[in-house]
Amino acid sequence: MNRAVLLTKPGALFNESVLLGLLARGCSVAMVVPGQAEADEYAGRLPERSRERFFPICGVPDDEAGIREAVDQAALRMGGLHDLIHGVEVADEAQAYASDPGAFGFGTTAALRSRFLYSRAAAAHMARNKAGHMLFLLLSDSLYYAGYPSSPVMNHGTIAMMKTLAKELSPFRVAVNALTYGYYALPEDPAGLQTLKRRLEIHTLKPYLPLPQEMAEASVEWLLRAPAHLISGQNIQIGAGMDPAL
Repeated sequence: MNRAVLLTKPGALFNESVLLGLLARGCSVAMVVPGQAEADEYAGRLPERSRERFFPICGVPDDEAGIREAVDQAALRMGGLHDLIHGVEVADEAQAYASDPGAFGFGTTAALRSRFLYSRAAAAHMARNKAGHMLFLLLSDSLYYAGYPSSPVMNHGTIAMMKTLAKELSPFRVAVNALTYGYYALPEDPAGLQTLKRRLEIHTLKPYLPLPQEMAEASVEWLLRAPAHLISGQNIQIGAGMDPAL
């Protein structure tokens, strides 16, 4: 499947699995990374047959001109831009706010602004072709009650942005959606699996706990197969037993 995809957030949980899933399905993927060392590290973990379709975009300044140049560079290197994926931001907002409310506010504002600027720059490419899909990856707010990191402020700001962009870009046949991951197994704590399952019974009885890789695979499948011209402005949930939410 020859799709050109830009992934904006490396490193965090789920995002590398999304990268691997896209490359395994024949997509070309440009990924924003802090620097060349991180780019080389990512490339070194990829299957050799996938490396020629991996295009790291290094050291992007977090301002409008820098982000626009990065998106243009990604589209040029891949020969187009079909999809934009905003990777998962894993943060414990309750802890961040308690530690320094001012820094929390400024950090959240900067992160949302960055997502908007990447979306606007990508929209310029997609609108010209009257086709494209933007996807925001999120973690469910309700996971907070089971001890997972949770980012409700970032999530709801992102969902509001997603719905607004979906309306603005619909005349250009560009779909904009969010995809929210539910509960998942913590790979670093296999011994605590039964304790985690008991905590998650607030969501469903005897919960099945998928690994992050499995959920990332499901999101890649949905992105590549969804009829984007029919689905936009939606928050799709992946994970059995999820609570209904925005």
